[in-house]
Amino acid sequence: MKYFPIEVQKSIFDINFTRLYANGKKIILCDLDNTLIPYSESMPSKELIEWAEKVKTIGFKLYLFSNNKDTRVLPFSLVLGADGHLASAYKPFIRRTKQFLKKIDATLAEVVVIGDQFVTDITVAKKIGVDSIIVKTIDHKTQKWYTKINRLREKWYLKRLKKARPDLYRLLIEKEIIHE
Repeated sequence: MKYFPIEVQKSIFDINFTRLYANGKKIILCDLDNTLIPYSESMPSKELIEWAEKVKTIGFKLYLFSNNKDTRVLPFSLVLGADGHLASAYKPFIRRTKQFLKKIDATLAEVVVIGDQFVTDITVAKKIGVDSIIVKTIDHKTQKWYTKINRLREKWYLKRLKKARPDLYRLLIEKEIIHE
């Protein structure tokens, strides 16, 4: 089944980036809203800036990709110190993401997508053939109406996941990514 992430973590701070880099990953394509910050915030915290510096020190190129507008993504990306960004990505459609990866000269084997939604982030990763990591949504209360629709669609994926990969499903519950 193609919608399975390679890793499940509570937050980006729990991911072992040294191990990912040793396994050939060189490019992080990270969702913004509710993966790095809630919708209610607009700028990265000191802790988030330090995280970005850490992953870049390991050797990663850090790019943001978001369905949000450039007026939100660009200022955040600049303050964070990201290597670039893709706003209005139109996830789960892959055209703009594929164009972006071509523009930054990325090979698919070295890319890892990090996000909080199966329907957008994990789906895009699998459609373009890259690995993905799912993290817990930071704040369900601040989600936009269209994200709430995606969460309803996500339930269908989770039913399939529970049947096909009960081990991964249990891990999602243990890490509080989903609730039964």
